[in-house]
Amino acid sequence: MRMCVVTDIHGQPETDQCISTRLADSPKVTRFALNELCGRTDLTGDALHRYLFAYGGMEQAVASLKEEVTAGMYGLGYSAGGTAIWRAAAKGLPFTAIFCVSSTRLRDEMPITVPSYVFFGADDPNRPSSSWLSDVPHHSTVFEQA
Repeated sequence: MRMCVVTDIHGQPETDQCISTRLADSPKVTRFALNELCGRTDLTGDALHRYLFAYGGMEQAVASLKEEVTAGMYGLGYSAGGTAIWRAAAKGLPFTAIFCVSSTRLRDEMPITVPSYVFFGADDPNRPSSSWLSDVPHHSTVFEQA
């Protein structure tokens, strides 16, 4: 199994904390940092978030993913990294399936054909609505008390 992992705006999780390290099949992982994907390695945190969502950085990150990722990979994205993976799939990147962890900006996204799995904490005030969770992704899990 081959997997593409895209970090959040803080470069998290660290490699050893990524869900991919706990999979039984030990996937071959290609890891991307959002600031590298959008060509702004000087930005992290809120500055990177602003650049991604207000200044076209997300479009650059998606374009970079489309250049770097090959067909048949699984995508795993954390927070804004999940949004990048979702949008790349929407633009035709042929992932086998995608998994998005706490990607609250997905609330603005439309359904995609790629099998999608999203995960949120019930206490996250920015998670998508219940109707979005039932209508847009193929599968969703909301963890209570998280």
